Amino acid sequence: MSSLMIGLMLIVPAVFNLPAGTELQYTGTLLQQTKTGPREAKTFSIYAVSLPCGDSATHLAWSLDEQGDGWSWPERFGLLLSGSSNTERSRSLQLLHTHDGKQYPLPLRSPLFEFREKLSAPASWNDGLVEYSVSGKRTVNDRECWIVNVDSRLGRSQSLAVDAATGILVTLDEKLFMGQGDEFQLKIELQFQRTQPASDLENSHVVFDSLHQIQLSLTRSGDQKNVELTAEQLKSSQSTIGKIQKMSEATPWSRLTAVISKDLIQQELRLEGAHALAKKFVGQPAPPFSLQLPNGSHIPPAELQDKVVVLHFWEYRGEALVEPYGQIGYLDFLNNKRSKRGVKVVGINVDGRFAGGDKSKAATLSLKKIQEFMNLGYDVAVDDGTILTQFGDPPSLGSPLPLWVVIGRDGTVVDYHIGFYKIRPDEGLKQLDDAVVEALRRRGRP
Repeated sequence: MSSLMIGLMLIVPAVFNLPAGTELQYTGTLLQQTKTGPREAKTFSIYAVSLPCGDSATHLAWSLDEQGDGWSWPERFGLLLSGSSNTERSRSLQLLHTHDGKQYPLPLRSPLFEFREKLSAPASWNDGLVEYSVSGKRTVNDRECWIVNVDSRLGRSQSLAVDAATGILVTLDEKLFMGQGDEFQLKIELQFQRTQPASDLENSHVVFDSLHQIQLSLTRSGDQKNVELTAEQLKSSQSTIGKIQKMSEATPWSRLTAVISKDLIQQELRLEGAHALAKKFVGQPAPPFSLQLPNGSHIPPAELQDKVVVLHFWEYRGEALVEPYGQIGYLDFLNNKRSKRGVKVVGINVDGRFAGGDKSKAATLSLKKIQEFMNLGYDVAVDDGTILTQFGDPPSLGSPLPLWVVIGRDGTVVDYHIGFYKIRPDEGLKQLDDAVVEALRRRGRP
């Protein structure tokens, strides 16, 4: 229910007519409805400022500050382009909330109501599967506002108070669902509106443009949950962040630049650790390991002998499937392509619940769910973290899974890669495939 409900609330770009330098600050709360009443699940704040973009038009730059778990910094700010469909540069506001171990992106409305020209009473219209109706005017927070109800096939989902003079969103009250029909209430309220002095606006504009260029250079989709920069991305970002952070002092962007600067330091340590692990393992005999399948049996050592073995460490958890799914679809394609030539691909599901106890069964069921969902053609072994530790345990150094290890026929590690591969749809896991092919050639087999 939640995915449909939330999908219906995606917003088309508004035509902004706010004077340049108009600042808007919102606070928000996500409440979970429980048997004993609403319980606070997350709080957040939104800052937005209108920036000039030529002639008299403005764009709306924004940043999101979530308390607790939420987006990584590249997804915490963006630019809403006036009347534009340029999705490469325009990025919509979204919360990221974790409920029952699963992450839910929750799209938010633009601070400017996109159908301002339709506001009158009575009035109603539809936009796809969403019905809008205006019930009249009411004073909200000392502003004369239109009250807009937003309905879908699932019933009314939002109630909005929109400033009648400007089209600015003043309050939002939304009902949504996550998990197994768990009800939540999202509340957003405008805290203040003010105009930046021209001198401050110019500096703020330069700072945001610089941050936006870093964001665009990362070529992220906008819904990625982790930050895993390449060495080239890290070097490029580090070359400018110091100057940007200094310029951002005494601006609303200072908190964001501090977060970015701190993360870049962690990214550097992560890459240094990843490089050290690769250097430690490549060219050395693979540590001894035993691969246990979910049914309790083990992959016979004979199945690995005289084979090029690809180990793919990842969290194979069906109930928390997060794109890009560990890139297992591409890995399955590689397995189908190379298995007859002497390649053995084994996924390794890293989950502490396999250590034993009542939770082991739940972990196994979760693994089977993703195997069936993806229709995997290669074996997936289970690991409580023991095997991963034998191969360096990258997450302990701040490098999230997946981990890919290629072992040659002689038992030597020939390739060691942490994180996702850069993918072109027509090439798949080319870097991994190149390493596999090279390992095959070492014994003369094409």
